[in-house]
Order: sequence, then C-alpha cells, then structure tokens
Amino acid sequence: MKFIIEKGQLSTLTTLVHRAASNKATIPALSGILIEASREKGLTMTATDMEIGIKTSTEQVDIIEEGTVLVNAQYFSDFIKLLPDSPVTISLNHETSKLDITYGRSTGHINIYDNQEHPGLPVKEALEKITLPQKVLREGLKKTAFAAAHNHFRQVFTGVLFDILEDGMLKIVASDTHRLTQYTYMLEEKGLEPFNFIIPIRTINEILRVLDDSEEKISICTTENHVVFQKPRFLLVSRLIEGQYPSYDNVIPGTFKTEVDIDAYKFTTALERARIVPADERIKIPQIQIYLEGQEAVFKTYSEMMGEIIEVIEGVDIKGESPFKIVFNTNYLLEIARIYAGEGEKVNIKFSGSLSPALITNPERDNYLYVIVPLRTSTSN
Repeated sequence: MKFIIEKGQLSTLTTLVHRAASNKATIPALSGILIEASREKGLTMTATDMEIGIKTSTEQVDIIEEGTVLVNAQYFSDFIKLLPDSPVTISLNHETSKLDITYGRSTGHINIYDNQEHPGLPVKEALEKITLPQKVLREGLKKTAFAAAHNHFRQVFTGVLFDILEDGMLKIVASDTHRLTQYTYMLEEKGLEPFNFIIPIRTINEILRVLDDSEEKISICTTENHVVFQKPRFLLVSRLIEGQYPSYDNVIPGTFKTEVDIDAYKFTTALERARIVPADERIKIPQIQIYLEGQEAVFKTYSEMMGEIIEVIEGVDIKGESPFKIVFNTNYLLEIARIYAGEGEKVNIKFSGSLSPALITNPERDNYLYVIVPLRTSTSN
C-alpha cells in the first residue's frame, strides 16, 4: 500500500474516525483505524469499539499502490495532527511490517496490527429509513440532547428518542425526568409505519461533529439493534438503547393559570447574573425564584454565604392569575433561555401552578417546546 495525500485532508479523516476506536480495548484491533487504499474508492478509514463505528473516505488522494493496514487510532491521529502542512506519503513497508509516514525529509515508522482481526462495521439490512436536511437534524439535536440524563437507573433517559408518527411527523425528545425537550419536523417520506428508537448521547455528540447548516440530506436507517447515519463519504453506526421510552405527551401541560411573555435577551442576561450566586451547601441545587405581578417579572437568588441578587424586568406581558411565584433550577432555566435568546425576541412561559411543570416556547416558532419541573421549597405556594 502506498498513497500521497495533503496533511489537512488526512487530518480531517483521522479526526473524524479515531473517536470511534476504543481506548481500553483488550483486543488491539478495536483500538485501531483500518486504512484502505483503493484506486476505485479512494482512501477509506474505519474504526469501531463495537458500540459505535465510523467510516469516512476521500477521493482527494493519489493512490500509488492499493492495500489495507490497521494502526493504533490514537497514536496515528495524534501524529498526523502535528505534521507540517504539506503532502504526506504513507506506505506499508513489507520488510519491517511497519507503516512508513514520510513528510519532507522526515519519516515516522508506526507499528501495525493484523488487519484481519478488525471486525468491520455491523451494517445489516435496514428495517426503516428516513431522510432529512443536515441543518434540520443539527438544530433538532442541539435543541434537545442537552436535556437527556447523564446517569439514570432507567437507561432510556440517557438517550434521545426519535419518534416517527403515522402522518410522517418526526419528534425528537429528550428528558432527565426534571425537564423535557421536544423538536418536531415533518418528514418528506409518506406512508411510513410508526416506529421509534433511542440513540445514546455519545452517538448524538459524534454525529453533531459532522453535521453542517446545509440542505444536503442525511439518511437515518435502523436495524433491530443499530442505527446508521449516512451522508456522502461518511457513515456512522451505533447500537441503540434497548427499552421502551415512557409516554411523553401527558408530561406536556395543556391547561394554565398564568402566562408571561418576556424579552429573550433580558431574560437570559438576568439568569446569567443570577447564576453567579452559588448554591448553599445544604441545598446543592442553584435556585431562582420568579415573581410575577403587574407588568414586572422579578428574579431572585439568595445564598447565605454570598448574598442575593434581585433582577427586575419591566414591561412584561402577564396574563391570568397574578401575583404568581415559582422556583426553578437556575441552570436548567438558563440552558433553555440561551437557546431562545439566539432565535427570537420573546420567550413565552405558561404556568399551571407553583408546583406544576411549566411550558416554555418561542411565540414565533411552534416546532420546539421545553417543559421544566419547578423545585419544592419552603416558600413554594
């Protein structure tokens, strides 16, 4: 095997693929990148730890001699990243059984593994398939994945639900049981049978690395145990999370006592200042109290150690019962506020009661919602 490629192109490939290799594999092949040089297909790189697998390729390469080699992913990727920006020649030295990497007058010699031991990717015939623009998937994941649980005794809450309804509506949902996010998009495919699947957060983070804000389509296929994301010259395979995601529609409140429209920028900056106040040792969770009356929204945070901050936003539009008071986790509220501040002028918050979940939306867009459960405190109504 021998090929010549620009360092930048080579680094792009290795950066994408090496994260799928295992850092703790007892089988060396699972910690490697499988490099395949073909005059017909160009240069292809594959890595997998059996939970997630990535394959990517390029035709921007000069294939001198075809072949396949397996090298340690982390070492190879780190080395390539530090090379000078110039053409790189990579060849398999059959006499030494090493991979020679030549850049200028310098050369690196890397040990190789037995490429026959690499398992490849578990790509099977798809049971279901949907396609959507990359920009849509990127937006949907960025607006939902943050609400998934980092750790939970019910594993389904550590992933993101893709729920495809009979009418072709895709709902992307994430929840850690303290909050829930939902993003909706009408798919182009017609006549779909309803189906759903749960994708691990690690997989979501990896696919977000390759999505852009273009209309170029990406396909999502499912098999019995795996999901496959595919776009030109890129493929990602991941195990699905097993289990049934709980019904989420009944979590979304439908009746409300109080409603408020707040300037998104003022809402976000008030929360950012309030977040500076640390949580007390006995409470652990940063808390913010919201008090609504007249045309004012008052945000109050308090710490026995540091003091308090009281933020007043004037000119807000309050409907329904007033005065009204409720307490939230400051971090949870700030995460969603930052999303809304980047896309519109107003944030709409509907309250069912001081101890009931609140619904947060953008009045200008109806494809995204956020549900947050309030905190129970001694000052709760």
